Amino acid sequence: TRWDLPATGPDGSARCTQGGFLDGIDRFDPLFFGISGVEAAVMDPQQRLLLEEAWKALEDAGHAGRQLGGSRCGVYVGCWNGDYHELVGENSPAQAFWGNMASLIPARISYVLDLKGPALAVDTACSSSLVAIDLACRGLRSGETDMALAGGVFVQTTSRLYELAGRAGMLSPTGRCHTFDHRADGFVPGEGVGVLVLKRLRDAIADGDHVHGVIRATGSNHDGATNG
Repeated sequence: TRWDLPATGPDGSARCTQGGFLDGIDRFDPLFFGISGVEAAVMDPQQRLLLEEAWKALEDAGHAGRQLGGSRCGVYVGCWNGDYHELVGENSPAQAFWGNMASLIPARISYVLDLKGPALAVDTACSSSLVAIDLACRGLRSGETDMALAGGVFVQTTSRLYELAGRAGMLSPTGRCHTFDHRADGFVPGEGVGVLVLKRLRDAIADGDHVHGVIRATGSNHDGATNG
């Protein structure tokens, strides 16, 4: 486990002690991406993981990562600000500043690959990755971009979310989500990372890309003054 949490809170109430966690968040080859070991050590694992997954996604789509340099490729990432800075400490090197900013998660990819399209970090809580994909599709439809990397990442390196969300009564003390079920008593946090390579279908076919699926439509709205 990453950390130990008591099964009950100060008032004796049950706490959520379950979750989904990624393995190997400390494993990264910085030199492959032209990053020093010193900088990599103070980079939020979310930046490292998404950089790796973006490279893998491009390879899977039939593109060699650095051959896209100068292209109108946008990067749209659903993410949160993270908590790794709490572990880095106050006396960390200067690289820790930009290594722990949510806005730098997509910007890091654009910098390493020399991409010229938009680089947007999207935080709409649980819908962040879907909203990022919607924005990427809008950019392609409008002609602002010719390609997009879209996806999301979520990693916890401290127990802060469990403590704050648990105190707010948002987490399931039984450790199960029970979605759309009368037994639902909260949610269980889960980590993940994923990247899609998106292009207009006609362009992907013309370029001989590996097409895994087609997004027919996207949309985004809010439910206004309701409880969700």
